[in-house]
Amino acid sequence: MRQMLGAVSLGLLLCTGQPLWASPEADALAERLADHAPRCAGFEQSRWLADLEVQLDSRGHFRRQDNALIWSTTAPVADRLYLSEESDDLPMGFRVLLPVFTGLLSGDWQALEHHFTITLGGELDEWRADLTPIDPALGAHLSQLVVQGGERVERLAIAFRDGDRLELSLTPVDCASLDDGNAAQ
Repeated sequence: MRQMLGAVSLGLLLCTGQPLWASPEADALAERLADHAPRCAGFEQSRWLADLEVQLDSRGHFRRQDNALIWSTTAPVADRLYLSEESDDLPMGFRVLLPVFTGLLSGDWQALEHHFTITLGGELDEWRADLTPIDPALGAHLSQLVVQGGERVERLAIAFRDGDRLELSLTPVDCASLDDGNAAQ
């Protein structure tokens, strides 16, 4: 069960519209996301597993550290994962996806453009980014990633090649309010 929930949580670490340079202006949005990127956030996650025809819902929070992410699921089962590119026990695929997630949170479009074609639309206060993988390793697993938000990333939806789907809602939280044990690794 722990591995299944870990896989569900890690699934995160893994269209149409206007080109990236169109409205909202990519540089302004990137600056806004960088200024408002949460160190800690609560999440509600819903994962559809096509093979099993079942939806798994979970919630918890994450804490960003320099080059790592502490992903704590609090329900339905408590679990805590330390995600780092340098982590020897983290599969290579997740080491590759971790900077993609970090890039999404901070609006690092340059880093994301190495892996995705990005189509940006909407207004600065209510934007949407459609990311289609161009990296063959990502493209083998993901068909599309849709990110929406305002001042910060608020929602993510991932469509996997195998029919699975993941939807994630993020809400910033005060890191001091989190009771996840010793966050330092």
